[in-house]
Order: sequence, then C-alpha cells, then structure tokens
Amino acid sequence: MRYSGQCHCGKVGVSFETRKTPQMLGVRTCQCDFCRRQGAVNISDPAGAIEIDCGPDDIHRYRFALRTADFLICRTCGTYVAAVMGEGGRIVSTINVTGLRMADFLDIEEAPADYAAETTEARIARRFEKWTPTRFVHTQLAASNFGPH
Repeated sequence: MRYSGQCHCGKVGVSFETRKTPQMLGVRTCQCDFCRRQGAVNISDPAGAIEIDCGPDDIHRYRFALRTADFLICRTCGTYVAAVMGEGGRIVSTINVTGLRMADFLDIEEAPADYAAETTEARIARRFEKWTPTRFVHTQLAASNFGPH
C-alpha cells in the first residue's frame, strides 16, 4: 500500500509504502516538548519505504537535545514533516502524519512514546531498527549528512 501526504503549502511531499494497514502500524505521539508543541503523530515501518520530495531550499533542518536527527520543517509554511537520521548511505525516518494530513492514519488511537531516558547510543540504535528506510527525490539532500553530531 502507498500513502501520500504533503505539507500545508504543498512544497514538501512524502510517499510512504508499506505492506501493513494503518491499524497494524499504529501511530505514536512522542512526548518531547518539540513534538508536543507541533502536535506530531508519527509512523514508521522498518520493512517499508519513504520517499521525500522537496528541494534543498524548501526545508529547514532543525536539531535539538541529543542532536541525533534532523527534524525537517517546510521553510514556507512551517509544517514539521519528518525526523531523519542517517549513516553512510543509509537514511531512515519517521513521518508526521498529522502535518502531512495523511487521512488514513488520522483516526487511529495514538500511543504515547517517551524516549527521555534513552542514552544517545540507545536512541540511535532504536531508530535504525524501527524507522523506515528513506530516499530523497533530490540528490542534493540524499548526499547530505544526516548522521548524529
């Protein structure tokens, strides 16, 4: 199954491919201050695939706290689209179905997720295990360093 969404202004588009139904995947609400302020509701599937379509000037990359991931925010409308992390050629992400208005996921009961107690190493390992393999349509972004700093 393929699900698509875009930010409010439409400059950033996301395609999410999975063999699981939205109910099988479930949705998570990270309890960190950033995600709560954004009203973020995230999904990922390590057996799926995400494709992010935006130009390098269409997004702002924001890092905070442990600085292990880039939070992609549309420069035009301010929508938080995805959190992305990578190492070498491997890029993984989790996407914000609320910000992307992915209707199939909006009525699923949200499961709160609190990662505050994780060490930096544990957080990176969890993300590589649980987040979705990701590809950027524009190669300038694919070549960018999404690794932890």
